Amino acid sequence: MPTGQKDQNKSFLTERQREIMRMRRKNMKSSQIAKILNITRQDVTILEKRAMANIQKAFNTIQMAYEEGLSVQVEIGKGVQILDAIKEILSAGDRENIKIKSSIPEIFTILKICHGSNIKNGIIQKGTEVSILLDGTLNARQINE
Repeated sequence: MPTGQKDQNKSFLTERQREIMRMRRKNMKSSQIAKILNITRQDVTILEKRAMANIQKAFNTIQMAYEEGLSVQVEIGKGVQILDAIKEILSAGDRENIKIKSSIPEIFTILKICHGSNIKNGIIQKGTEVSILLDGTLNARQINE
């Protein structure tokens, strides 16, 4: 399977949309992006609007899954020991009768990847939102507090 197809299955955004969003993040103007990508400014605008719509749909889908009981949200505040965070995630899965697929070392790795250098002396420096899907899959993201 070509790489583009693999990426498409993992994201609602095309590679081109992601590329434009990265350039926007660097405060580049539509005309600059268009010139670099050899497309029109109108194409940049269209691709960016579609990307933003897809991002909103993704957030809405996650919210609906939570509201309809298809996932469990676990919020972990900043200043929490990483081992206590793991215990909370496992406890939430137990309370909801969801067998979490990840082992303790795997959950530790998920949190380390999510936070990178924002874990100091075993303490999470920023808030975390962990979604537990009904199949036991975990997703984690940093949240601003």
